[in-house]
Parts: sequence; C-alpha cells; structure tokens
Amino acid sequence: MDNKPLSPKYDVVFKAIFGEPAHTSILADFLKAVLDLPESEYQDIRVMDPHLLRKHKKGKLGVLDLRVTTTKGNHIDVEIQVSPQPSIWKRVLYYNARLLTDQIVSGDDYDKINRAVSILISYHVLIAENKECHHRFRLYDERTGVCYPDSLEINTLEVQKAHGAKDSPLTNWLRFFAAETEEEFTMTTQTNPAIAEAWGVIQYLSADEEARRLAEYEEMARRDEADRQKGAYTKGRQEGRQEGILEVARKLLQEKVPVDTIAKGTGLSVDEVKLLAADIASA
Repeated sequence: MDNKPLSPKYDVVFKAIFGEPAHTSILADFLKAVLDLPESEYQDIRVMDPHLLRKHKKGKLGVLDLRVTTTKGNHIDVEIQVSPQPSIWKRVLYYNARLLTDQIVSGDDYDKINRAVSILISYHVLIAENKECHHRFRLYDERTGVCYPDSLEINTLEVQKAHGAKDSPLTNWLRFFAAETEEEFTMTTQTNPAIAEAWGVIQYLSADEEARRLAEYEEMARRDEADRQKGAYTKGRQEGRQEGILEVARKLLQEKVPVDTIAKGTGLSVDEVKLLAADIASA
C-alpha cells in the first residue's frame, strides 16, 4: 500500500471517524445530511458498541457497519459496501428487519419498538436507471401515498454518483467518501467543518503504522475474495459452455449426423462423441 491517505472505506478508518464517542458530532452531521429526523433526535446519539476499534480482526472481510440509537430511541444502522453483492437488496432488508425485532424480547410490549433506519453507503452503482445518489425507501400505500408510521426505512447512497450531482450537505459527504488524494480530501473540507474534522482523523490514522497495516490486510482480503469470485464465475461459464456443446452434440446424434461431422463442428473428440452416443443409446 502506498502513502496515499487512507480511505474512509476501510473498517479501521470508518469506525474511527464515526464510531468513537469523541467524534459524535461528526456522526451527527452525517446523519443530518441523510435523514429527515427532527433536530432533537441528534442531541443524544450513541454508538451501541463504543469499543469498535479494539475488536477489529486482522484480515476479517465483511460488512462495515455501526449501530446507533437516537435521543428518542430510534435505531440506525450505517454500513459501507465496497464490493458488489448479488444479494445486497435482500440482505439489507433482512438487517433492517433485525433492527426492529432486536428491540424487544419475549414478553415486551410492542410499543417499545421504534423506527429502524438503515443507511447503505455503496461504492458501486445500485440503481443504474436513475442518476440520483440518494434513495429513501419506506412502507407506504402506493395508491394514497400514506406512509406506514414508525416502521422500516432504508437509505441507499451511491458514492460514484456524487461527482456530477448538485452541491448539498449529502453530496459533500459522498465526495469525502470518494476522495483518494490529499487534494481531493482538502477540497471536501472546505464545505463543512465536520468533514474537516473527519479529514483530521484520516491524517492521524494515515501516519499510524498499525492503522495502515490493518487497512492493508483488509485490502488484501478484498482482492482475494474478488479473485475467488472471478474464478468461480469463469468456471461456471466454462461448465455452462461445455454443457451447451454437449446438448448440441446430443441433438445432432439424434438426427443421425455422422460422428466425425459432429466432432469437427463442436470441437469434441471423436471418442467423446462416441461416448455420448453410447449414453443416448443406453438411456
């Protein structure tokens, strides 16, 4: 890893900026940019685990998230998704539902359940058909537009779409997440004192050998996982292609096309075609 500033997408950086009690004002500013909760909700926000950095495991690859409660007890989950996931929509919905169900135990009254809010910060495009970088999903009656009260809410933020978007507190934060160079980070700090404070955390961590090593472990784990998925995809395509060739050969055999002709047209060996013919004959 070079000497570029560490990115907010790394677990050790993300949680240092938003998860430490000393940085509650940074977290509050970001949440205000995303959500439409009353100002009073941010007066007493708490990260449910105040010792996140101490639990960081080297090489652990997974969802980078923080669970937060607001003044009135609403539950918020903020997470970063760096790599594409085919099941991302179902997973986020499941996590959001867990925010609701985790609020009570057997015997509790349902009135103890408060709103469950998910914020997904994605480094890849989630909704290609729309240029907006922020989508807010809620339960509502599509005929009347009436929202179901105090229920689920899922916010998706697409970092890539912030570059050409109109300036706003939210797009400024997304440009901060997208920044890679010192110059890019510095430009974002001019828009917001909280972002400037977050940049200060990154500068501190970027000079820390242990933090850089943890970020490097995470990057290596991501690359290994990407290679594994690419290998599985390639193997699947090859197997699918081979099965397609065999299916063509089967149909040609059923039409009494000569073995030599089938072998030449499909790339199979004569022996492979003969074995396939034997399988068909014995079926």
